[in-house]
Amino acid sequence: MRKLRWQETASAFVIGIGVGAALGILFAPQSGEDTRDQIAGGAQDTLDGAVSTGRRWVRRAQRSVDDATDYVRKNVDDATDYVKDAAGEGQRAYREAKKASA
Repeated sequence: MRKLRWQETASAFVIGIGVGAALGILFAPQSGEDTRDQIAGGAQDTLDGAVSTGRRWVRRAQRSVDDATDYVRKNVDDATDYVKDAAGEGQRAYREAKKASA
């Protein structure tokens, strides 16, 4: 018999809680309308939570994109400066070599 990993145990526990909650709601001594309202309210709360989480992820992603853009711009500017410096040095060396060979 294989040992259950903790993820499987946790998943089974969460599924059990969900099934128990669903059965508790379905068999609770209240009217169908109250049960539907309760289910709709719970679904709305879950949807609101998902939207809130999605917005947080979007803000985090935007910050990451902004940070990456700033990093690339800075490094491109630095690289451009290095290329310009190297080109200038290359031109200077070429002129000196040309003068020396003349």
